[in-house]
Amino acid sequence: MTRNCFRCGQDFEALACATVCAACRKGINLDLSFRERQVIALVQRAKLNKEIAHELHITEGTVKVHMHHIFRKLGVGSRTELAIWAVKGEANAA
Repeated sequence: MTRNCFRCGQDFEALACATVCAACRKGINLDLSFRERQVIALVQRAKLNKEIAHELHITEGTVKVHMHHIFRKLGVGSRTELAIWAVKGEANAA
């Protein structure tokens, strides 16, 4: 499926519902907040929004807002893509 990149406007082939092309994804200034990083870590551990909310003492709605921001910043379209991104990030950091 062809999509239009949210950042640069170029068309790119997307396997899922990604909003950012691979070229932009490499150059993204992640600028993730501390809370967004906490949410990513919990998603990576296969936690549901309800479980994330309980663990971080926030509402499920707030978790959804954080997820929306994370998806936009990273150019991912699903929790699975986010978890894969997190695993790859850990591998690159090691």
